[in-house]
Amino acid sequence: MTWHRKTWMLALFAIITILPVLAIACGDDDDDDDGGETPATTATTAATSAGGSPTKAATKSPADELANIKGDTTGVTDKEVKIGSYYAKTGPAAVYNDIQLAWNMYFDEVNKKGGIAGRQIKFIVEDDGYNPSNTVNVVKKLVEQDQVFMLFNGLGTPTGSAVLEYVKAQGVPSLFIASGASKWATSGPTIIGIQPDYVTEGTVLGKEMAAKQKGKKYGILYQNDDFGKDGREGLKKGVGTALTLVGEETYEANAADITSQALKLINAGAEVIATYATPAQFAGVLKSVKAQGKTVIWYSSSVTASGSTAKLAEGAMDGVITAGYGPDPTDPDPDVQKVVKFYKDHGVANPTAFHIVAWVFAEHLERLLTITGKNLNRSSLIYAMENVAFQGDWTSSLLYKPTIITKDDHRPIEAMFIQVWNQAKGKFDYDPTKIVDSETTKR
Repeated sequence: MTWHRKTWMLALFAIITILPVLAIACGDDDDDDDGGETPATTATTAATSAGGSPTKAATKSPADELANIKGDTTGVTDKEVKIGSYYAKTGPAAVYNDIQLAWNMYFDEVNKKGGIAGRQIKFIVEDDGYNPSNTVNVVKKLVEQDQVFMLFNGLGTPTGSAVLEYVKAQGVPSLFIASGASKWATSGPTIIGIQPDYVTEGTVLGKEMAAKQKGKKYGILYQNDDFGKDGREGLKKGVGTALTLVGEETYEANAADITSQALKLINAGAEVIATYATPAQFAGVLKSVKAQGKTVIWYSSSVTASGSTAKLAEGAMDGVITAGYGPDPTDPDPDVQKVVKFYKDHGVANPTAFHIVAWVFAEHLERLLTITGKNLNRSSLIYAMENVAFQGDWTSSLLYKPTIITKDDHRPIEAMFIQVWNQAKGKFDYDPTKIVDSETTKR
C-alpha cells in the first residue's frame, strides 16, 4: 500500500510484538517450530509429499535449492503451465464466481506481458455448483483428463473437503483454497488456504460481540459443515460468558431458505444472531426477517456479508457487522483505486470486494510461480512456498501485513478488522488502523 498506510502499520507492528500470543485455532496447532529441520530436510520432505523424487540440498541458500529440486512436472511445459480450479458458476454460491473471473483477468495481463518464467498461465475452471458430489467429478476430470499441474483457489469448504484426500493421494497441490476452514493449515504441505480461518474470524467477531453487546441474548445460525462449525467454535470462544446463548440452528449447504431457523432463534429471545452462511441464503433471511418486522443485530462471516450480498438483500443488510481483511473498493488509497481502475478498464462496471480479494489471491500465485521460476515442478513449488516466497519480506499490494508461510505455518493471512455495512453510503464503514491480529486477537 502507499506510504500513509505503511506508516501507521509500522507503529502497529511495534505494539503487536509486545502483546501476548493466544492460541485460537481449533484442533492441533502446527504453528510451533520444532527447529529440527534444515532447509535440505524440508526440501526432501516437500518433494516426497508432492510425489516427486527428493534430492539432497547442494547449497545452504533456500533460493539456490530451487534449481536442484526434482519433482512431478505434470501440466508443465517450457511454454505453458495448466492450472485447474472448481467454482460455483451456477447454484446457491454463484455470486462468488466473480472471484475466478477477476483473477483470470489478472493473469490475462500477466500472459500478455510474457507470462511467468517464459510460461503462459492456462486456467481450466470447472463449474461444480457448490455441490460436493459435482466437485469430486470435476476435480477428477481436471487431474486425470486435463492433467493440470495444480489446483488454485478452489471455492468452498464442503467442496474442498470432498476432494481433499483424493488430491493428496494424487500428489496434486491444492493451493490458496477460497475457504477459511482451519483444516487447510494442518492437511499437509501440498494443501493451504489463504484467507483468515473461520475459527480465527469467529473469535474476532465474538470478542467484538462481547465488547459491544454485553448482557444481551444471542443465537448462532450456521452451515452444517466445517465452514459453519469452525465459525461457531470461534464465536463461542470469543463471546465467552459476556452474552447468553439461547440457541443454535444449522442448515445444509444447499438449503434454499434459512428463515425458519432464524425465527426460531428470535422467538427464543435472541437479540443478536451470528451467522455463517452463503450470500444468497443470508440475503434471503435478512429480507424475510425485516419484512416480518423483526429487529435483530446481525454479525456474520466476511464471506457471508459483502457488497454483493447487500445488493441481493435490497437494503436489508444495513448495520450488519462483519470482519474484513482487505480494503473496500471505495477506499481512496491509490493502490486500491489502481486495482478498481484495472477492473473497470476490463469491463467491470462496479468492482466489488470479490474483485479486490481476487487480486490478492492472484498476487500470491504470481509471487509463488515467479519465485519458483524455471525449475517448476510440484516439489519445487511447495519448497518455494514454504521456504522462499513468503518469509515476511513480501506484502500483497492490498493487504496490511506481510504474508508468512513456512512448513509449520500454513495460515497466510492473519490480520482482520471490524466493519459495518452502511446502506446509505453503499459501503462498509471500517478503520483498518484498528487491526485485530489473529495471532493475538487483541487490538
